[in-house]
Amino acid sequence: MKKILKEPLLHFIVIGALFFMLYGWVNKEGDGEETIYFDDYDMDNLIASWEMQWKRLPSQEELKSLVDLNIRQEIFYQEALKMNLDHNDEIIKRRLAQKMQFLSNDLATFKEPTQEALQDYYEANVDKYLSPFEFSFYQIVLSPDHRKNPAEDAEKLLKEFGAYGPEALADKGDPLPFPFEYENTDAEDISRQLGMQFSRRLETLDTGKWTGPIQSGFGMHLVYLKTRKDPQRPPFESIQRELTRDLEYETQQKVNDLVYEELKKNYRIEFDLNPEKFDKAYVEFLEGKETDN
Repeated sequence: MKKILKEPLLHFIVIGALFFMLYGWVNKEGDGEETIYFDDYDMDNLIASWEMQWKRLPSQEELKSLVDLNIRQEIFYQEALKMNLDHNDEIIKRRLAQKMQFLSNDLATFKEPTQEALQDYYEANVDKYLSPFEFSFYQIVLSPDHRKNPAEDAEKLLKEFGAYGPEALADKGDPLPFPFEYENTDAEDISRQLGMQFSRRLETLDTGKWTGPIQSGFGMHLVYLKTRKDPQRPPFESIQRELTRDLEYETQQKVNDLVYEELKKNYRIEFDLNPEKFDKAYVEFLEGKETDN
């Protein structure tokens, strides 16, 4: 018996029971029986959530367990609200703010965009959907791992062989895992291999001659640009699904901002901080937030 009384778990249970007994005594005025409503909407949500997770409908026993769990959760939730346990809880704040955001998003997606709206959005934002540049070129790279001054060596090679055709420099570069010839390669692929700075330089080079040196993370390159295909405007029909997604997202953002601005009118924001702890510009920023409301 003495051993049982010394068990920490027993102490925890006793303290917990006393805590809830004290809470019930303090809140005697709220002893009236309360009702938890559970309707078809709740049941459909339970079944849908289960089906989404397990890719099948729940059995009768599983559904009973789901209902019991939901009721248990609701009871604890209601009691936690009575005890003000949601106060200053960062996780709960974040979750409830997200739910308000979801409600705002629902407003924005209540109506699908019309063809006319999609067409207008396409015309206004077509630059976002252009295909990337496409290049065909020869290149060699002079690496600092193999040379003291790769830029100087590149200049010498360009001066000596620059007037010749593509093959003149085929065997002059250092051995690195890049092809001598790139054929119809888009800018995104080139950026992944040789860096965005290298790809951007190809956009401005003259065709039909050796140029350089052009720097990448691997060294100094000499490049012979054969062809360059400028970005192309995609047909409206080919990106209609993408346009719908992007327009709905932008609409959501605008509606969210409008809802927030309207809700913010109901609140006064005040800051009570020691200005000596913060940068002057930041203090002025906070003061501006106060006067905005």
